[in-house]
Amino acid sequence: MSTPLDAAARAANLFLAHLTLSEDELRLIAPYLRPYRAAPGTTLFRAGDLCRHVLLMSRGLVRVFYLHEDREVNLRLLCAPAAVVAFASFVRGTPSDETVEALEDVEGVMMRLTDFCDAHPGETAERLRRVLAEQHYLAMERRLRNLQWKSARERWRFFAAQMEPDIVARVAGFHVASYLGVRPESLSRVRRAPRTRARS
Repeated sequence: MSTPLDAAARAANLFLAHLTLSEDELRLIAPYLRPYRAAPGTTLFRAGDLCRHVLLMSRGLVRVFYLHEDREVNLRLLCAPAAVVAFASFVRGTPSDETVEALEDVEGVMMRLTDFCDAHPGETAERLRRVLAEQHYLAMERRLRNLQWKSARERWRFFAAQMEPDIVARVAGFHVASYLGVRPESLSRVRRAPRTRARS
């Protein structure tokens, strides 16, 4: 039977590329974890709410978006394994400008990270915060680099080459178009167009 410590260890595994937690640290974290599942279309974090949790996603796809003139603009597309959070709200302790929505069935572990950091200030909390900040920075840098490409074709090629294969293959075209800042019909055209062969 799975124990809270087992759940903590599985959650920590999502961070292993950046973070190794001791058994004592896992015991500290375990009470702040609960299994989490969500169906497609579920709102994980809602704009206007204060984000105090982080989802350590082991299965699924999500999008992070905001509203601009009544239009949804995708900021991040994430696939498992990933840490999912409305980051600005979490860091500033203010209501979120972003909404996080499941695009597929989502499974993982929800962690009450703010409560953990408040109850256990120190090195472990700072390391967890740092890993989240690093992942958020890298995701946003990738999107900014993508938007520097001028044409829809160049943006799509950068996206297809740099994003995780699960995102490229499984995220609906209109969500990708929003992420890339292009019209869905423009994206459809460039995805159908054959690649130009390099001259010998």
